[in-house]
Amino acid sequence: MNEYERYRLVRLHSAMAVLAAGMFGLLLFAAGRLPVSPGFYHSIHLALGLAVMVVCWLVAVQGWSVFPHTLSMERLMMGALFFSSGLLFSLHVVLSFASDGVEASPFSLSARLTLAWGLLFLFSRRDEVMERRSGQRWQAFFAAFAYAAVVGLFIHWVAPLWPGDGTSRWPLWWKAGEGIAGLLDAGAALLVWRRWRQGSSRSFLYWLLALWWFALGQWLLMLGGGHALWGQLYEMAGFLYVVRAMYVETVEKPYVELKQHKQQLEMMANALGEGLMMLNRDGRIVWMNPEAGRLLGLDPEEAKGKPLFSFVSLAGPDGSAWDWKRLRRVVKQLKSGEVIRVEEEPFRRHDGVCLPVGYTLAPVMENGALTGLVAVLRDMTEKKEKERLEREREQLDFELSLAANMQRALLQTSSKADLPSYVDISVLSVPARVLSGDFYHFAVHQTSVSACIADVSGKGIPAAMLMTLMKFILDRTVHYGTQPHVYLDLLNRFAYDYTEPSMFVTMFVGNYNEKTHTFSYACAGHEPALWYRAKTKQCVPLHAKGCALGLFPQFSFETKSVVLEPGDFVLLYTDGVTEKRGEEADDDFSVLASMVARVNLDQPAAQIVRDLYEHIKAYHQYEQKDDQTLLLLRRR
Repeated sequence: MNEYERYRLVRLHSAMAVLAAGMFGLLLFAAGRLPVSPGFYHSIHLALGLAVMVVCWLVAVQGWSVFPHTLSMERLMMGALFFSSGLLFSLHVVLSFASDGVEASPFSLSARLTLAWGLLFLFSRRDEVMERRSGQRWQAFFAAFAYAAVVGLFIHWVAPLWPGDGTSRWPLWWKAGEGIAGLLDAGAALLVWRRWRQGSSRSFLYWLLALWWFALGQWLLMLGGGHALWGQLYEMAGFLYVVRAMYVETVEKPYVELKQHKQQLEMMANALGEGLMMLNRDGRIVWMNPEAGRLLGLDPEEAKGKPLFSFVSLAGPDGSAWDWKRLRRVVKQLKSGEVIRVEEEPFRRHDGVCLPVGYTLAPVMENGALTGLVAVLRDMTEKKEKERLEREREQLDFELSLAANMQRALLQTSSKADLPSYVDISVLSVPARVLSGDFYHFAVHQTSVSACIADVSGKGIPAAMLMTLMKFILDRTVHYGTQPHVYLDLLNRFAYDYTEPSMFVTMFVGNYNEKTHTFSYACAGHEPALWYRAKTKQCVPLHAKGCALGLFPQFSFETKSVVLEPGDFVLLYTDGVTEKRGEEADDDFSVLASMVARVNLDQPAAQIVRDLYEHIKAYHQYEQKDDQTLLLLRRR
């Protein structure tokens, strides 16, 4: 119940309570002056007594029948309470027909007092769920019967001693009893109001009004005379609210809760990513969620009551019919209570569309007999597509690993070349992905050794393919001499003719001459090499004019040279060593020079390169975003 509905009910019932109280105030002054004939009063009195008796028996029967389903102590005690009160009211009605009503009156008073204190007791405590045991109802109702019998015998034995007769005024004890019953009903009403405020069912609002009418009715009965008839009418109104409260609690509330649960289950079923369907034992569709309708190509509402076999077939060898032998085996398994799970099966819908579907069939058994089944359907299209993509990815990974092995073998051919003893050369190359776009090359001449380092634009397979081609051309240009710019001229023409316009290569080529100790170099848009001068312990950048290879068909590269002293070395590197993508950084050369200053340079070239790479990893915070290559050439 939402807040608006709760507020509306409180306002409506408050108005009824105020109306009852207003009428009570008017009756205090006017009821005694209204003439009522004894015959008319007696007839109305008996009719109202019969109605009250019927209500009590209805509530008792309701408590008897509902208890096994709820195991509610309050429902059981309520039924027993109204059973005992119904017995006392029944004695009152029977004796009213047989006498003038004086002997019958104590039974109605005892019934009212029984209801008053019983309801006060029940509403003073929280309801509890009892453990299921045999004979609980019989014990409670037998105790109620015994109570009514004891009260009835007591009244029968003591009645002759009571003063007054049919014409005398009502004695004081009678008025006191009715007043006490009214006070008990008012106290019970306060307890019911407190439970309602704590969030109980809206049936408590009807109980609240019933007890309020009871209390006002008892006080009118206490006044006697012309007020008695109105007191009984108030009492009857209270019993009508009792009937309404029991209806709300035992009929309307379970129905509303069942409807809400049904809606919640349907929402949950509709939100499932799997199809859910229920079939009866004849294979007819009882219910399905929208996902099942999508898989079978059906409208869930239109498909109800129709056989599933007319809409979909479990594709057999010919892909268009049911395999009836297999279907009989499936039915036999279901009748034995076995749950059937199938990972994947092609379903052919009535519109001709074939879908891979996984399904689970769960039998619904009743007394050992198959009464229906629940089917859970899963669309396997996405799973099959993922499996296909996964197989393709695995194949691609395998091919990339082969290409990477070939690439490493190709580069290691250069690093394992028979290098002369007058230089100490070491190289370290770490790809950002499986394949690298960086590459290096060594070439040994009669009195010199050449070394180059290059970086192909982009990454991955295209860069690796271009790198392989460039390495192949370098291997074929040894006989063209030792001038670095000659290499670049040849490679530039090849790159321009045979590569995509969007791709290019940056390269730094150097040649060390053993006789003159000169290091000649040329650059094609690459980072300047770092020349470390051992005497002054300074790092000097080696710049040369040149653009990246493959951009222009002709370009005039220049060759420059420096003289290497003993202990001097030249460090070639790619931009992945010093460049931080998307971040403001110092000059790349200065960054590399500061790293060189922190390395022990008295070590062999291989150890210097490894130590330098540790500083590079720390500089990039151990997150490599580009290929990284270092090549160190030192004069011994």
